[in-house]
Amino acid sequence: MPLVNATYRAASTSLQRSFISDASIVLLGARGTGKSTLGVIAATAFQRRLIDTDFAFKEATGQSTAVFRKTHGSSEYQKRAIEILRNVLHANPTRCVIVCGLVSLSRDGQVLLTEYGRTHPVIHILRDVDAIQAYLNVAEKSKVAELLDATEKTFRASSNLEFFNQSDFLQFDPELSPGQRSPAPRPTLKKAERHFLKFLALATKIENIPALEEAYPLSRVRVDSRSFTYAVSVPLSQIMTSSLDMERLEEGADVFEMKVGKIVPILYHVKWRDRKAQADKYGSSPSYLDLVHHGLRLAPEFATLDLSLSDDEIREVVKSKGSTRLIAHLHSAEPWHLESWVHAYQRAQNLGFDIVRLCRAATCVEDNFAVDGFKAKINAVESNSIPLIAYNTGSLGRTSCCFNPIMTPVTHEDITSRGPESPIISAMEATRALYSSFVFEPMRFYIMGASAGYSLSPAMHSAAYRACGMPHTYTTHQTPSVGEIRALVNDPQFGGCSISLPFKLEVIALTHSLSCHAKAIGAINTLIPVRHLLEDGSIPEDLQLFKERNRSGPVQALYGENTDWIGIRACVRRGLSPANAVSPRTTALIVGAGGMARAAIYAMLQLGVRNIFIYNRTNSNAEKLIKHFRGLLDDSTIRLATSVRARMPLDSQIHMQSIHSLHQTWPKDFRDPTIVVSCIPTHGIGENPSPDFTIPEQWLQSRTGGVVMEVAYRNVRTPLLDQIRAKSALGWVTMDGLDLLPEQGFAQFELFTGRRAPRRLMRAEVLRNYRDEQGRPDPEATQWRLEHVGEQEP
Repeated sequence: MPLVNATYRAASTSLQRSFISDASIVLLGARGTGKSTLGVIAATAFQRRLIDTDFAFKEATGQSTAVFRKTHGSSEYQKRAIEILRNVLHANPTRCVIVCGLVSLSRDGQVLLTEYGRTHPVIHILRDVDAIQAYLNVAEKSKVAELLDATEKTFRASSNLEFFNQSDFLQFDPELSPGQRSPAPRPTLKKAERHFLKFLALATKIENIPALEEAYPLSRVRVDSRSFTYAVSVPLSQIMTSSLDMERLEEGADVFEMKVGKIVPILYHVKWRDRKAQADKYGSSPSYLDLVHHGLRLAPEFATLDLSLSDDEIREVVKSKGSTRLIAHLHSAEPWHLESWVHAYQRAQNLGFDIVRLCRAATCVEDNFAVDGFKAKINAVESNSIPLIAYNTGSLGRTSCCFNPIMTPVTHEDITSRGPESPIISAMEATRALYSSFVFEPMRFYIMGASAGYSLSPAMHSAAYRACGMPHTYTTHQTPSVGEIRALVNDPQFGGCSISLPFKLEVIALTHSLSCHAKAIGAINTLIPVRHLLEDGSIPEDLQLFKERNRSGPVQALYGENTDWIGIRACVRRGLSPANAVSPRTTALIVGAGGMARAAIYAMLQLGVRNIFIYNRTNSNAEKLIKHFRGLLDDSTIRLATSVRARMPLDSQIHMQSIHSLHQTWPKDFRDPTIVVSCIPTHGIGENPSPDFTIPEQWLQSRTGGVVMEVAYRNVRTPLLDQIRAKSALGWVTMDGLDLLPEQGFAQFELFTGRRAPRRLMRAEVLRNYRDEQGRPDPEATQWRLEHVGEQEP
């Protein structure tokens, strides 16, 4: 994290971070920080105009900044540069991304940008010294460091947000074995794209970002609205000085307190010290408020603010919090029965906080009952109250932590640096306590199908349950008849079921309700028990469904969901390079016409693909599929992702067409496909041999490559995957069923348990347990991927 200079607070407290959704964005920073590339990424994602002030200068004067300065002198250059910057800012208040050159370092430039920042995001882009040194091709690192020291204070003073453009130097072997994936071009750029767009989504009110919009079930429910959620707390000092495995720390957690962003939200917490102690220990170093304001520049999802501050100081921070949800934090030694705790809660609510976090050091076991009494008092007297986090610290307070309902601070065995107020239980220990005390109960989960014996789902889900401290079981139920599911459902501990072939359509008849996705696809792969119906007999909404997870009882209804499309969407999105980002002209090819092909078409629609072609050996089945989706589109039945609806009205812009023959040339009015999803078997079934499918070379002429996915995983050494791996140098990327299974499994895990899935662990477990058609391990196909599993996006 960049250091905070001594004059920081004066510049920070007056800054606003609430902007209209289409407010133009300004990027500024030193040369080599990557602001121009980030500008292109943002402009493309938001469909905004990109303006570079250096280009605007050349367009206005006919000369580059360097030539103009040399010809007319520095004074005239500064005058013209400021004039052009003023015109650019004034003429483009909305729907633009403005990349600001070195004119932003001038005094007049700072004044213009500071004023612009009152109503617009002005983002200071930083990068590590090594990356900037490489970009500038400077021999001495110290000179680059001096340059950054000289400019950083100026950039920070005229900006209201800050983004660190993390460098990544992943290396891929150009010689690919059957187990290796052909990587998308410039994987570093792909990661930068996702990180920056997530930052912008948090820092501004921009919505409908296709690259970020989540399809996973829990994404629809705020973390502070769910039951028994955990915030793993890591000291910044340990993050900076040790090689902590961040994704391992996230297992079982819902929020990460003080860390660089991953899949879970970030909670930024500055430890409070009374002002005299702070002055005695730190002298003129940044104050508590300096650090709080600095944290708000980074746009965390959550940030704490100590209630020991005065009302005026708190209001100043609340005014500049932007989209960050602010948590009022207070640690006091007073007993829980005193009214001071109620007053603290009410004060936080009146001052505009979003959440309240109150804690004290336990001195006896009875303190754990006292905090419950305080919570009951708040619930009894407060209407429309904000969420409350209340617990005791220390070993005697562990019980209260286990039963605190939201965002309980937890630790991890890998965290060695702990203070007196630090959490001492882990997410796994807290979860186990809930089961040991009968708040939650062990459940039984299954995968059901006619040939489910080779499924990797039991190994994947069972490992995830163990990692999260859940005593659930997940087993295979192989049967020729879908009717046997009734016996499973009658078990009070039935937790849910994954549905495999050939029952994905047939089992719909046993459900009482389907998700909008399952209805559109016409097939389900996930069955969820519902134990409490609404008064009118209908199925509860997402939040209530999640709240009854992990609890036994008679099953009142069955709810059908399809997560196959979520997995396909995630794999395709991960495999697409920025050059192949979905646009109105993007074309996809789906091979097959069964249940997985239905999910693949739906995934394409949710990605915003407007041109979808289907090839199937029996063309009439492909035409039936087109008729099914065309009818849904015509009736506006399909609920597309918000970002897709904003860009693609449900009308004739969506083109769906079957291809009759592999010898057919690609339709001339459409681009060559950059997305191919093969949904046919990769192994022989009964007397039918393996299809050994490959794509006609005339269909693989995309100049930017693309992504080809084979959804089956019984055999990952297929002619199709070999064909595409040979084209990796041309930008083609392969995905297979070993990628798809965990992606759709993450969504199933959330539906089954109401908790975030331990994603890397589930991916690794699939690879460890993979067996080929003869039931043998295949290290050549899995070892390389297993070694690089941590490099995938979370």
